Amino acid sequence: MKLRLEIENASPEERERGIEAAEAVFATAGISAEQAAYGMFALEGWDDASFAPDEEPTAEEDGAAAVWMEANKAAIAACCADWPADVVPENHLLLELVD
Repeated sequence: MKLRLEIENASPEERERGIEAAEAVFATAGISAEQAAYGMFALEGWDDASFAPDEEPTAEEDGAAAVWMEANKAAIAACCADWPADVVPENHLLLELVD
């Protein structure tokens, strides 16, 4: 699996810079992008289940989701580093794990 960064009007070089920043976050945290994505899936599933107590993510999944969100922020910041602040996208989940 590989990472994809979907930011409108970003050049391929800017997207690659963002992906490299995300990969650095995963490396620093000592987990793979896949582990972080699965943690995010667990968190989103819990949200979809209206935060049901019996659907709550494990501590490991919660930590992995936090790494995914940090990697997403790092990817956006690196990709859009040279952009005017008013056109940088908000911290929505723009980083994707694709097959």
